[in-house]
Amino acid sequence: MFTKAAQTFRRHARRPVGRTVLITLALILAVAAVFRIVTPFLISTSLVRESIEQSVERWTGNNATIGGISTIRFWPHPEVTLTDITIHNDEHGGRRILATIKELSASFDLMEALLGHPVFEDFRLNEPHLFMSRDKDERLHWANGGQLVDAMAKVSANGDRQRLDQALDAPIGEVQVRNGILDIIRETDGRVVRFDAINGMMDWPRLSDTATIRGDAVVRGKKIGLDIRSTQPLLLLDGRSGDFEGTASADIGFAKFDGVVSLTPRGYFSGNAELRASDMPAALRWFEIDPRLVDGLQSASVSARLIADRQEMRFEELSLGLNEENATGLLELDIPASTPPKLSGTLAFDHMDLRRLLIALEPTISKDVQALPSLVTNMDLDMRLSSQVASLGGLQLYDVALGLMNVTQQFRLDILDSDLKPGRLTGRITTVNANSSARSEEQTVAFRAAVRGVNFATIAQQLQLRGPLPAAQGSLDISLDVPRPITLDAWNAATGTVSFQTGSGNLTGMDLSAIRQLAIQKPYFSLSDAATGSIEFDSMKATATIRNGIADLQDTEIAGRNETIALAGAVPLANSSLALSATITPKDASPPLNFFIGGAWPTPILWPMNVPAAKPGE
Repeated sequence: MFTKAAQTFRRHARRPVGRTVLITLALILAVAAVFRIVTPFLISTSLVRESIEQSVERWTGNNATIGGISTIRFWPHPEVTLTDITIHNDEHGGRRILATIKELSASFDLMEALLGHPVFEDFRLNEPHLFMSRDKDERLHWANGGQLVDAMAKVSANGDRQRLDQALDAPIGEVQVRNGILDIIRETDGRVVRFDAINGMMDWPRLSDTATIRGDAVVRGKKIGLDIRSTQPLLLLDGRSGDFEGTASADIGFAKFDGVVSLTPRGYFSGNAELRASDMPAALRWFEIDPRLVDGLQSASVSARLIADRQEMRFEELSLGLNEENATGLLELDIPASTPPKLSGTLAFDHMDLRRLLIALEPTISKDVQALPSLVTNMDLDMRLSSQVASLGGLQLYDVALGLMNVTQQFRLDILDSDLKPGRLTGRITTVNANSSARSEEQTVAFRAAVRGVNFATIAQQLQLRGPLPAAQGSLDISLDVPRPITLDAWNAATGTVSFQTGSGNLTGMDLSAIRQLAIQKPYFSLSDAATGSIEFDSMKATATIRNGIADLQDTEIAGRNETIALAGAVPLANSSLALSATITPKDASPPLNFFIGGAWPTPILWPMNVPAAKPGE
């Protein structure tokens, strides 16, 4: 094969046209070889050093000092490698270090270099360390004028791209970073936020082109992966609104945004946002927030069409996930400059944990200075919540509608409607002034609840209540006022009323025949000793007035088929102890039986007071 090729080459070389082509190729190769050999002697290291320093000053308005030039190579393409670079600002009589770079490599155009003004692009930075400052207005500062700042100031939007005068446009190319560090220093208090172990690449062909950044960094001990793209990078750097598409990912969560943003504090946002936290306690610790503020919340996700400006954030087409609970709706967050932020809107859940909601709101409700503050303690609220199913401990509610308000000094949570199947529950928790003066700073928390048509046996089973409990349908009303802050002493100062009534049913866990027999045989006994039977009744009612944390039972009666049981006495709210008197009055001519009831629920102790004489044979 080689022999045949050589013969073909000689045949073409004998022709006049073939000889001309071969001679031309040979001359080109010879000139290129001589050019490559001679060029290193024509381009001095001092020229490269001065050009780099001038480039830094031209681009950033700051000064650069280069410790040394390790290599200049010309094959396969011209490239210079510099070492120990320092970028600094020497204004105001001092030197402020803005960046140090252990090693920097850049490519350059050979002909431009021979003409004495090389242009550098496609940079590789090894172990750079940048220092940026954040002023009182939260703006970042690094450059001090120069071509970049000029381009930022004079660029204009062109649809979803940017327009830049050709005189200001310049090549950048690829910028690779290996093991970099970025320190952002807040001028007001000197606090430093550090990005460690930065590795990645920025692709920005020219200032007027699209810029992309891909890489990762370690922030507060977590490795964060970044993928950012913008068709209007200069607009963003100048603090104006521009196209932005970016994602951030870590082992604790994921964030994504695609739309228009402004990188200034409280800047404009408009686009699709997504945020997921797979480990909510770890994510809060990373943000230096106490995870107890969302006790029990392990994962959370948010996706919405976000529209935000300086004083308002609007979450449209919102989809919210909290553990296994999901909601959709609309939220607005107002952020005034001089008043507390306000969150308003509507959320519709498929399932809601009311206990966790109350725990989250507890610091706001109780106003206990010793309690851990809530995420919404210093926030105004005006929310409408609904849920197909809601749980409160073991209690199940359906088709729940809630209203939530927290404005200035007043908090209010309304259970507007809920279905207990059977029965309905409505209620309210609100703060009110302790006296009629609107300016009074003394407040109480008012707890109100109304239950209608509920099956108390079902409720008792769901709540896993113990002791004799009625199996009947009825109603329950609770009105309770507790002073703020809500502490154990506050519960001991609670006031209010409780009323309860049912229709016919039975009271399980109580045998009246056994109680009569034990009253004859023993001076006292536990109710659990007579818990094998039940009492059928036609109605049951109870009324209690609460003062100083003690419920005073009044007009409390169980109307049985064969006897009536009347109760009176005191029940402290802070514990389950009892101090009651009971009278069992038979409907026949038999004498009544009186008891004192003490001990604690669900196994109180009964002391017979007037025991009738035993009948013969008993």
